[in-house]
Amino acid sequence: MHENLTIIVSSKKECENLKTILPILKQKSDDVIVVDGHSKDGTDDVCLLNNVKYILDNGLGKGDAQRVGTSVAKYDYIVFYDADGSHDPNDIDKLYNDITSEKYELIICSRKKGGSFDLTANLTIMGFIRSTGCDFLTLLFNKLFKTEFSDILYSLKSIKKKNFIDLKTTENGFGIEIDILAKSIKKKYRVKEIPSRENARVHGESKLSTPFGVYFIYQILREWFF
Repeated sequence: MHENLTIIVSSKKECENLKTILPILKQKSDDVIVVDGHSKDGTDDVCLLNNVKYILDNGLGKGDAQRVGTSVAKYDYIVFYDADGSHDPNDIDKLYNDITSEKYELIICSRKKGGSFDLTANLTIMGFIRSTGCDFLTLLFNKLFKTEFSDILYSLKSIKKKNFIDLKTTENGFGIEIDILAKSIKKKYRVKEIPSRENARVHGESKLSTPFGVYFIYQILREWFF
């Protein structure tokens, strides 16, 4: 159990996955918050059963959910964790140790360094497209912002609550990952990237479709220009 840590789980129609991950997350923090996208699948009941906070987002998407969760976070340090069961909960310990060291303002995780069912182990055509697209977006980001990251899209990360609020993120949907990273670089936050293994989603299907990549290109360029 980590002190002074809040875990925020953005969720939409992830009831079955939450049944598995919430008991694990409760071993890491006594302030686990599920921010739900108005699901009708029993997510509220699962949260009640596991005695974790359950609140609704504004129906705008993942980025909005993270800001809603942060606004009610009990502690100074935050880990953003997905509800699909793909994140390795053991990485929470590493994220916590690094962010509380006060040597960095943001800790991000890399599937390229740690391995990924979706990006590095998925040998289908769609897996190839997603992996290549992720590489291209990371290359574009690195060229423009003069950084050396290996994965700019993975959602597992840690940040101090105050620093996240100071970023003044605006993205409501899946663009929140680039939003956080780009604004952190522009604020000269010290960012550390650590390896992380992304497992296969346990239940359900991914809500992030390939066409989002076109928007991500626009988003990177916009953040660079402005």
